[in-house]
Amino acid sequence: MRAEARFRARVADLGGEVLETEWLGTRKPHRVRCGAGHEHASYPTNVLAGKGICRTCAHRARSQEAEAAFRQRVTELGGVVLEEGWLGNHVPHRARCVDGHACAPRPSKVQQGEGICSTCAGNNKEVAEGAFRDALATVGASLLEPVYLGANEPHRVRCAGGHECRPRPALVRRGAAICQTCTGRDPKIVEARFRSRVAELGGIVLEPQWLGATTPHRVRCAQGHVSAPWPSSVGQGRGICRVCAGRDPRTAEAAFRTRVAELGGTVLEPEWLGNHTPHQVRCAKGHTGTPTPSNVRAGCGICRICAGKAWDVFYVVTDDVDEVVKFGITSGDPRLRLSHHERDGLDRIVRLLEGNPEARRLETLCIAAMRDAGEKPVRGREYFHIRALGTILDLVDGWAEASGGTAPRSAPTAPARGPAR
Repeated sequence: MRAEARFRARVADLGGEVLETEWLGTRKPHRVRCGAGHEHASYPTNVLAGKGICRTCAHRARSQEAEAAFRQRVTELGGVVLEEGWLGNHVPHRARCVDGHACAPRPSKVQQGEGICSTCAGNNKEVAEGAFRDALATVGASLLEPVYLGANEPHRVRCAGGHECRPRPALVRRGAAICQTCTGRDPKIVEARFRSRVAELGGIVLEPQWLGATTPHRVRCAQGHVSAPWPSSVGQGRGICRVCAGRDPRTAEAAFRTRVAELGGTVLEPEWLGNHTPHQVRCAKGHTGTPTPSNVRAGCGICRICAGKAWDVFYVVTDDVDEVVKFGITSGDPRLRLSHHERDGLDRIVRLLEGNPEARRLETLCIAAMRDAGEKPVRGREYFHIRALGTILDLVDGWAEASGGTAPRSAPTAPARGPAR
């Protein structure tokens, strides 16, 4: 009975009264009269959860809030609502904007961020037509259509260069060019550029007709390989042949199997899974691993277990733009590790000692030298400010001389990214 008592007390707090003569349970509707005299059937569970007892009063309150918010927003935009009463949140209301245009915005749209005046927004047909004609006149073009067809319909136009084109007023309003020929986007011009570029690369276009800039076209490259590049990709500077570029699946598979065999391993995968998908491989020591073909091609080994025992390469690389130096160690072919650092901005190889079984010890000595010199890493454990480069090189060169070898002082570098800061 405590639920009944709470329900009756809550109804009383809201200014209503329970009309039901007996308690029906928390999940049964009970007849209730609100303070305004409206009768409804309310669920005690809903009332005790904080909901009201009268749908009529709740709807009226929401309508009043929506009307107040609409009128306030129109006022903020400098307009005036001309409608005397409230017609509903989704019904147009007569209004006048700040420039004096008569309009009829929907309250719901206004609250979603839309303006109140279609004329000011450029959606008025007469205004849109005038703006389109003005835009044509500004660039010396003339409209060939006898009537205005709408903002989103192509219109026949003759540009200042004498080309006939079909721009859409809505796109012109957003800054699009009027004539594709003048801007070099005409299909005939794009086709001519594509055929010219293929010829420059020693290839031949095999497609009998133009299919569009974003549709593959069959091409034979200078080496006789047939492929289907996209004209848009060729126009962006890419090649025409996947085989020559090393991106052909058959070529990539053959290169992967050849490299694994050179390293004394065996490919266990029954079929080709793709250049960037791990393949099961057995190394010369009998370990089974799953190297990625693209990584193997980039210089990475095929066995993580064997690579983990080596640590026979020591390197020093710098980022001259952000003034950072890093030293570290890796195993076997260092190209993959150095390419990772290059993508991170460390694109200048200052020292590279390969085939050095004491690489880990040299790394430890460099870390201790940085600690003794009071140099703290700028990030990680082996990234320091460029001012520490001299100390690092003195230690590395001294180590190399003591070991009877020399450290390269001018290793290949990647293209500079810009002036040093």
